[in-house]
Amino acid sequence: MATTALALVGLVVAILTPLAAAQSSPESWSLTGLTAQSVPAIWMRDDNDFVRRTPPDGEGFLEIQGRLSVQPGGRLDPVALPEIRARISGSTPGAKPQSAVAVGVSIAMCRYLSPETRVREVSRMAVGKDGGLGVSRDSASAPLKLTLEGPTVDLCIAFAGPARAGDIVSLEFGGRAFTVSLPEPPKPVVSFAKTDAEKGLDFGLPSARTAALVGLSLLVLGVGAFAFWRWRARRASVPAEPAESSGEPERESDTAAEHAAAPEGPGAELAEPGRVCPEHCRTSFVRVGANVGAGKTDFEAALRVLQAEQFAEADALLDEAITKGLPATFECGAWSLRGQAAVSRGEIPLAITYFLKALAGPEVTSQAALPAAMHLAVIYDGLGLRADAQRMEAVAKTVNSAGITLDPEAIKRMQRHTQAYRKALRAARPTGLKALLGRVFHRPRATSAL
Repeated sequence: MATTALALVGLVVAILTPLAAAQSSPESWSLTGLTAQSVPAIWMRDDNDFVRRTPPDGEGFLEIQGRLSVQPGGRLDPVALPEIRARISGSTPGAKPQSAVAVGVSIAMCRYLSPETRVREVSRMAVGKDGGLGVSRDSASAPLKLTLEGPTVDLCIAFAGPARAGDIVSLEFGGRAFTVSLPEPPKPVVSFAKTDAEKGLDFGLPSARTAALVGLSLLVLGVGAFAFWRWRARRASVPAEPAESSGEPERESDTAAEHAAAPEGPGAELAEPGRVCPEHCRTSFVRVGANVGAGKTDFEAALRVLQAEQFAEADALLDEAITKGLPATFECGAWSLRGQAAVSRGEIPLAITYFLKALAGPEVTSQAALPAAMHLAVIYDGLGLRADAQRMEAVAKTVNSAGITLDPEAIKRMQRHTQAYRKALRAARPTGLKALLGRVFHRPRATSAL
């Protein structure tokens, strides 16, 4: 009898030991590097595209980011989205904590999975070759559950309603509690505060296209004025000079007219687009690592203002972060983000330069290379540089394991800016046909009588 009891005890221990080891222990996973910010909108997956979603009340979202990691041999049990909650210290007393509305991963900026996932289907987003995130539901009434694929992922969580700078946010995730505070807004690099009277007179800086058109208009006006002056001078001098002696002065006037028509205005100084080299066409990339550089604070502040679509301030903060010093991986990311800010401002030549700097970095990551290659493919295609566009498409295809695409409206804006830049380049570099027409329309009139 005693032998039978010992055998049963041993069998129970043998069955329960693996089960206990498989359970998610408090030490098996971690959520570190938490940051929080208020954003006006989030980018959410819609089929194969990502679209910009704003809340119905127009107040924005609270966005929390952090690195979710699973220790070797550990696991993270699926976490239901309603159980991911956040409570803001400055909210109404007695208010219930907010449940997460969406989860996603950070690739240059946060991209979210759609909560409209069908029953028993998994919506996933891969990051690199060994990481990813997925959401699924067991039934129509069951809540969405978050699952981690791989050892680590840069997690993004969105909650309805914004928070104020300085508020303390309590986050509940996977049965644990975390505390994160919203940073104070960054000080502007340059103050642009104006009175109401000054704002009424502010017409903004002219675009590159406007500057090129104004330059060409002034050039045409100058040539016309010179031609009119020459016509008046020749008409006044015809009676005093024989007809046959008027040829040489006219040829000299033609030479002066050709110099006046040369592209010496603003368009002549228009920057040529940078071109793709073999160093920009990487096929392998390094991991991000930790940001331990002196410019870490400026880099993180730039991400917040870039998410809030304050592109000029973001560019200035990223420039400051690069100047102070960043790890090589984060410096490549900073150049890629500066390129996105330049594209949003319509500065196409500058955006090309920044994106190529990111791709040529010695330790470029897939997170920095993907947006740079995708934007450059659209820009080069708009400039008619199809070979360069194909090289960038190949780089983006190598990196883009998650099927990420650019926003269609952003592509249209970029194409408009690129067309304006292309027209300005053509105006600054007249073709042979334009030069020939210029010579025909400015040739001297015949002075000999028939």
